[in-house]
Amino acid sequence: MLIAGIIGQSNKESTANLINSIFSASKKRFSIVDSKTLINLDVKRFKAYLSELLKNNTDILILKINIFDIDKEIFNYIKFDIIIFTDKADDFSTNISDVYKETMRKAFSLLDDKGVAIVNADDTELTNFLNGIKHYIITYGFNLKASITTSSVGDMVDKTDIMCCLQRTVFARNGNVIEPQEFIIKTKSEIYDPYNVLAAATFALVNGVDLNSLNN
Repeated sequence: MLIAGIIGQSNKESTANLINSIFSASKKRFSIVDSKTLINLDVKRFKAYLSELLKNNTDILILKINIFDIDKEIFNYIKFDIIIFTDKADDFSTNISDVYKETMRKAFSLLDDKGVAIVNADDTELTNFLNGIKHYIITYGFNLKASITTSSVGDMVDKTDIMCCLQRTVFARNGNVIEPQEFIIKTKSEIYDPYNVLAAATFALVNGVDLNSLNN
């Protein structure tokens, strides 16, 4: 079972919903859970919960996690295969920003040794977070350094298209090599923040989804 975490203060729900929509045509069994329903479980009950998911042939577990909850005990017993970070340091007030920076560093310790971190390239503190990190990092955002960005939002035939651009090669978890390319994600641009779309699309690419084959 692949275990993924969407960590942040905001945008977790939208990103999770987009991922679920992208994978809707697949045969994979998803479980998407807000971690606040689990953080008070003791170790025995939490392990029993994970065991039950395995018995039900769950392929992917996604936990939506408030970044300030990652010091809860249950996370001592999880190693994430993929973590998506939805916040940026400048989204926080000055008095919270330092706490956020330290918490981000802790969040990377939750990744499996072969885990993938999907991070916002527009985070002004990104260099500091990634200093010394040895995990596979894939970035999304609106600058030239991002692995995946967008070249247009809502300027296609209708107002529901986001043109995404993979700017550099990405290595999927199944061993596939995904070369730079463009693809369209159809969504409701007035509802979904383009950052959410880019994060969800990056998650799909890492898991070997051919986004050019999607009709919706």
